[in-house]
Amino acid sequence: MPGEGGAARRRRSVPLPASLPLSSSKHSLTDHEGTFLSLVLRIEPTTAYQVTKVYEDSPVSNFNTSKGKIYPLIRRLEERGLLRKRMVPGDRRGTEELFCTEEGKAAVTAWVSQIRDSHVLLDDPLRTKVQSFDLLTKDQQVAWIMEAKQRLLDKLAELDSYRKEVDVPYKDFLHDNAVQSTRARMDWLDRMLLSVMNGGG
Repeated sequence: MPGEGGAARRRRSVPLPASLPLSSSKHSLTDHEGTFLSLVLRIEPTTAYQVTKVYEDSPVSNFNTSKGKIYPLIRRLEERGLLRKRMVPGDRRGTEELFCTEEGKAAVTAWVSQIRDSHVLLDDPLRTKVQSFDLLTKDQQVAWIMEAKQRLLDKLAELDSYRKEVDVPYKDFLHDNAVQSTRARMDWLDRMLLSVMNGGG
């Protein structure tokens, strides 16, 4: 447009980023599958035990690490060609290393690029329980809120400790998300407590 300087013209000339990849049925992953496969991709070669240990040590993971879930998941991903296994040389226990295939990497890329409706407002068991708050007396409601706040305070301390101990990609972003989400829930509980104390509901 007339009157625009060279800087404005240069800004318009910057190419837009390429579109994010679309997923095919073969590359379509559930969040459970995507979470698992993306971790394998980051730390491969790895074993089922090592993956399980990562999730068990994480204060922000709700991943089901039972053998009844992990091994069937590995088998399904392998059958789809997204994961491959290799025996660890010289290991008499028959330990298998896990690797993400090129198809698996494409599936993880497609999964990361997607933002689904279920990602926008996450399930919150505390929020769900509040719908039945009328079953509790006022004193019980106050005690429930105070316990929930204390547990969230404990979680904040755990998050800070975990941040110092681990080195993962985009750690600061992940930590900030977990901390701010936890603090937002604590603020919500403060408002609830004030309302309950004032006889609201």
